[in-house]
Amino acid sequence: MKKIVIAIIITLIIMIILISTLLIILNNSNTEYKKGDIGEIIDYDKTEIGPVTDNIDFFTIRNCVQTYLDRININSSTYDDGEERIDNLSIATGIYNLLSTEYIQKNSITTNNLFQKIDIVQEKLIFVPLKMNYLELENTSKYAVYGFYQNLNNQYIKDVYFIVNVDNTNQTFSIMPIQDERNQTIEEIQLNKENSEIKLNQNNSYIVQKITDQYVCEQYFLIQKRLMLAKPEQSYYYLDEEYREKRYGKIENYINYINQNKNHIIKMSVKSYEVKRLNNNTQYICKDQYDNYYIFNAKEVLNYTVKLDAYTVETEEIEEAYMKYTDQRKVLYNINKWFQMLNNRDYENAYYLLNETFRNSKWNSIEDFKTYIKQDYPSYYQIEYNQYQSYGNNYTQTVLVKDIEKKNENERSIVIIMRLKENMDFEMSFNI
Repeated sequence: MKKIVIAIIITLIIMIILISTLLIILNNSNTEYKKGDIGEIIDYDKTEIGPVTDNIDFFTIRNCVQTYLDRININSSTYDDGEERIDNLSIATGIYNLLSTEYIQKNSITTNNLFQKIDIVQEKLIFVPLKMNYLELENTSKYAVYGFYQNLNNQYIKDVYFIVNVDNTNQTFSIMPIQDERNQTIEEIQLNKENSEIKLNQNNSYIVQKITDQYVCEQYFLIQKRLMLAKPEQSYYYLDEEYREKRYGKIENYINYINQNKNHIIKMSVKSYEVKRLNNNTQYICKDQYDNYYIFNAKEVLNYTVKLDAYTVETEEIEEAYMKYTDQRKVLYNINKWFQMLNNRDYENAYYLLNETFRNSKWNSIEDFKTYIKQDYPSYYQIEYNQYQSYGNNYTQTVLVKDIEKKNENERSIVIIMRLKENMDFEMSFNI
């Protein structure tokens, strides 16, 4: 009997322990975890201004500035409501709703005097961001933004600076244009630590930009293209240093290349892409509709260098692979490289790969060669390889050249004679 009593007591104790444990688990399951519960607690009083490194933040804020720019375009088609134009007061109200309270108060802005207080535009403009700093507060994030306006004809309009305030609690934003005409840098723009609330209105909400590898590739490509067309001097300094020295030599040659090939640059668009995540950066490899390559090495958003082709500076990986190729495959690789130069309007490098005796007998100067190529090969081409023969160190390869833009038209057969030299060097000639 005593043993039974002891067993019952032990059973009760075990049941009490199990029930207590279950209650603790149920109680903990009702704990609400908010953003910031996991990880390091941020002391917002000690946060400092720093560069934006996050792609989502960067392009979301870029979109906020573009929203403002579209609003201040008083000739925007969005202001035409069917047959009747929206009245100026409604336009002013929409713009007013995007301005920061601080900016409104500082400049005594109302919907009645707004057009006299801010810079309005009269055409569709594109905002191209170049630098962005931010300050993170408890409920608000503040951004100092630098970039430029470009019109739809790819013409540079002017440099601009903004402060963009974001209320993280209700996904709203406000804009403060920086209209100081003095020479300044983004580092001079101060972001105060006032954690102010932005009230939601019908104009000031934003959507967080969804980021994919494809989106980032396209954005890098587009920003560099716009820089080349609107601010070529600045775009030069985004080029990989070794690449720009080898390809262009000096900035004057680069700007001259852009001026001579604007129609080519305007037509460029991304057809395919590849992303490689390396130790210290991410490599975005874009390929356009003419099979030209554009290689971006990015440490963080807009902290990148770019190569405008894949042949001027070939990687160690490519060099190692090339040295293991058969002679025939080396010939095919080099022919493809030469046609990449033509498709990329890199006539000078294509010219100097020709056998010296051949080029001097056919053209008196590089300008004559450019004229010939522009007349006889004015489009963009892909190649098919046909008959191959070898004669000691010399090789002949017949290729069928096809016009990419006019498929099944302007096909021609060309015989290329190539001599392989040391390392990756070669020289060639072709029948005219």
